[in-house]
Order: sequence, then C-alpha cells, then structure tokens
Amino acid sequence: MAIRKLDADLLPKIRKADIYAKQNVLSSIIEGNWTTTFKGHGIEFAGYRAYSYGDDASLIDWKASLRAKTSLVKEYEEEKSVNVYFLLDVSNSMLFTSQKKLKAEIGAEIVSSVSYAVLHAGDGVGLSMITDKLVTRLPINMGRKMHYFIMNDLSNVNNYGGGFDLDAVFKYLFSSLKDRAVIIIISDFIGLNNEWYKYLRIAAQKYQIIGIMLRDPRDRELPKDSGQYILEDPFTKDNLYIDTTRFSAAYKAYVEKEEAEIEKHFKATKSDFIKLSTDGEIYTPLIKFFKRRAITQMVR
Repeated sequence: MAIRKLDADLLPKIRKADIYAKQNVLSSIIEGNWTTTFKGHGIEFAGYRAYSYGDDASLIDWKASLRAKTSLVKEYEEEKSVNVYFLLDVSNSMLFTSQKKLKAEIGAEIVSSVSYAVLHAGDGVGLSMITDKLVTRLPINMGRKMHYFIMNDLSNVNNYGGGFDLDAVFKYLFSSLKDRAVIIIISDFIGLNNEWYKYLRIAAQKYQIIGIMLRDPRDRELPKDSGQYILEDPFTKDNLYIDTTRFSAAYKAYVEKEEAEIEKHFKATKSDFIKLSTDGEIYTPLIKFFKRRAITQMVR
C-alpha cells in the first residue's frame, strides 16, 4: 500500500462540482431545519410571572405557586442564537487511510461544510484542532471572515499530528466555554483513556454533544489471508509483528465491541452519534443524520 501524504489544501476539493453540490444540500438541510437541528424547540425558560386571566393554565407551575402562595406562570423566550464549537481530532491516528483521503482530510471537509451552514444561518462557530492538547483555538465568532479563519487553520499542515487525550480537551472546554453550545467532536476515537466517558457525561450536562466517528476499513478489519505484517502504534511508534490470518477474526471482534461501547456512552448521555468510513460517501449519511436529528429534537 502506498503511503499517502496529508493534503490539507481544501479549496480545490470543495470547489469540485460534486462536492460543492453536496455541500450546498447539506447547508440547505441544516439551515432549513435550523431551530430543530441545533436549538431543540427554540425556546428556553426565562422566569416566572403572576397568573393573569386568559393565561394558558398548563403554564402554571404548581410547585412554585405553592411556595409563593400565588399562581405563577412559566415564561419562555426564543433563543436568539446558538453557538457551534468543533473539536477536530488531528492526532497521528487520523493521518492514516487505506483509501484516497486521510481521515483528517475528510474531517476537515466536514468542519468546513457544517461551519459554512452555521455561519450562513447567522450564528456563531468556533474550532479547536485537538491532539493531546489544543493545537488551535478559534473562539466562537460570526460572519464570513470566520469561515476564512477556519479554512486557514484547517489548511495548515503544521497543525496535524501528535498524541491524543480527549480528557484534557474536555477540561479545557469546561474552563473556557461558558456559554451554551453545540459541541461537534470529529474523531476516530482511537486511543481513548479508560475513563474518558466520565468527562463526556459532564460535558453533556452543559452542552449538546454530537459525536462523529470517522474510521478507515483497516481500523476495523485486517486483510484476510495476507500473511505476516509489522504494525506500528501511531502514538508510541512501537512495532508489533503479527500474522493477520491468525488474528484477523479476534481483531474484528475487538473493534466491533469497542465501537459499540463508544456509541453506548454517547447514547447514555442523550448525545447524538454517527459513524462514517473513509471508503464511503460522507455527505449523504450526514444529510440523513441531520434530518433525523431535527425530527428527534422536535419530539424531545
């Protein structure tokens, strides 16, 4: 298999007719279902006021009214804006593929496409490219210039490569991102610490979380009947000599169990989760995912 080099120059790819068309469809889906896609019902609790004749009795909070000894009605206000913050994994394991594009390249295209839609809808986006630290930090902002800044970071090859520590990234979020936000994590989720999900639980109490797992077929299955290979750990660089014929079944079973565990932890926090592969088309499943998410948000 030939070694693929990182090609972070996204503009020529995004300007291709097929990708451009699918990106526009994705943008229209997100914008067309904006309130439900990211804002839920689009309203949030604002406070109480005294009940007046003609008010909807279903809005009376009976517990609060009992404490106050007068009838109190809940008031809501429409959310004026929503912030979307991207966490793009650019660690060593994301710099791998057995296909035409590295996982990191596809991840960067997803950030570019979705951030464009968010900004076009008039809301704010931010981006951190992550390894075992925050490689870049673009605070949440709005406007066309923000997409330029995002593209500039995504296209810088010096921002790619390193270890992976999602726990440390979550800790940064807790201390720096005070406002409500939708957090979109794009990663292969390879190299997670044993108790990473505890930080996911905390994050899900403060933010809406969307996990996008991006993996290569070789992440999931070794070549069958291919004989002996030397595998290298993308983080430690340690080598392991194996016979794929002997271990391929066990490897596949282990990965299936691992992916199921990761998805289970996301769903346990009522976070959204989708799995994508480098050997498949990404825009169609993303479009279906955001359509389904909009419907789900409406009934929550």
